[in-house]
Amino acid sequence: MKIKFIHTSDLHLGRRFDIKNFSLKEREKRRQELWDAFDEIIRRIKKKSIKYLFIAGDLTDGEYIRYKDLNKISAIFKSIAETNIIIACGQSDPYNINNMYEYIEWPTNVYIVKATDFVDKLHFPKDKLCIHSMSWDKQKNEKAQAIYDISVDESKLNVLLLHCEINSTDRLPINLNVIKNKFDYCALGGRHNYEQIMDKVVYCGSPEPLSFKETGDHGIVEGTLEKASIEYTFLQIAKRKFNIRNIKLDASYSFNKILDLIKFSGDTFSNIKDYVRINLTGTVSTEISMDEIENESRQFFYYIEFEHNYLYKTEDKNYEGNEYNIIESYKLQFNDSDDKLEQQAFKLGLEVLRKEKVVD
Repeated sequence: MKIKFIHTSDLHLGRRFDIKNFSLKEREKRRQELWDAFDEIIRRIKKKSIKYLFIAGDLTDGEYIRYKDLNKISAIFKSIAETNIIIACGQSDPYNINNMYEYIEWPTNVYIVKATDFVDKLHFPKDKLCIHSMSWDKQKNEKAQAIYDISVDESKLNVLLLHCEINSTDRLPINLNVIKNKFDYCALGGRHNYEQIMDKVVYCGSPEPLSFKETGDHGIVEGTLEKASIEYTFLQIAKRKFNIRNIKLDASYSFNKILDLIKFSGDTFSNIKDYVRINLTGTVSTEISMDEIENESRQFFYYIEFEHNYLYKTEDKNYEGNEYNIIESYKLQFNDSDDKLEQQAFKLGLEVLRKEKVVD
């Protein structure tokens, strides 16, 4: 008998985005898009008649999630009563006496893993399925030995549901060699990018990316499980991506050429939908106002920000006779330098003088 499942984690419902360039409006919009991803998962469960939903930690940002939002989640889970929902708690929603999950009336199809010192075993006899899981109880979990001590019934389907780090010294480190042959499927959470460690060991990643550290596709894992056979597919469901693009400049580039390099750095659809960070390197002529270029660029993007890793190149000129040209005199105060702080000071001063409309 094949069991249909969806594996997700790291939804971080209720998250407070701390991306410094995000406006309050954008932060609120992004929070809503996390809920939209959650709704999309539920729609897919209904459409595909999914029997099991595995949530491998960080369903919510426990520090910020509101009581009414948890009641909303409970009501949504109740709407898929035929689906068994198993929730392991992770780093952002650790299970302890203060966890608000304890104060919610969950429907009977929801199973929250409360074991933090040992591995809990959830049995589903009709499907001959056993889910082995353990939740976090604080920001750092060091109980890996409990995972290694698991004994499994080979006559059943055995699934490991865990928020952890494979082969790492961080956050509940798990040795892959110990678990890889013990379970029919390892549904892991804790990494925000999809990663197939091996056929049976998978990080599903977060349904929506949360920062520029999480480029690439984001979504969920959907599959079917039977003894000695696992089939699954990664489904991209994220509304937006975080994209980082590198542009190397040259002091010979004109204003329009630099603007075009930024405008056409990606496809139009991505530019009007995704979050884009442009990493500018190389050298720029002091005759070019990069602030003006950046301001011009914004009209072509849904969201764009810049990293300033370029250097200003002061041209060799004969300054004789320019004693009263403030901009040219200012340039003489700085030598070509790759010191970032000095370059930032030079850029700031140059833009201030330009705004004063001091010209040759």
